Amino acid sequence: MATQQEVPTDRVLSVEEGLDLKKRIAESRATGQWHWMGNYGSPYDVMAVANAAPKCEAGELITGFHENGLIPTFMYR
Repeated sequence: MATQQEVPTDRVLSVEEGLDLKKRIAESRATGQWHWMGNYGSPYDVMAVANAAPKCEAGELITGFHENGLIPTFMYR
């Protein structure tokens, strides 16, 4: 699995990859910062990652929609 610094901005992540990345960020000492969570191909994938433990609280997840179909996602942890 890719680390946060290795997440390409032009690749779609799977839910499993997003969950692994979220787990690593939650376990790291770098808390209280915005983290790049990659691009997803479906809002349902973003929702699955956000709702997995540890759950994102209100305002801790930012997503956008691009014309190419990618959903870039950032998480505050």
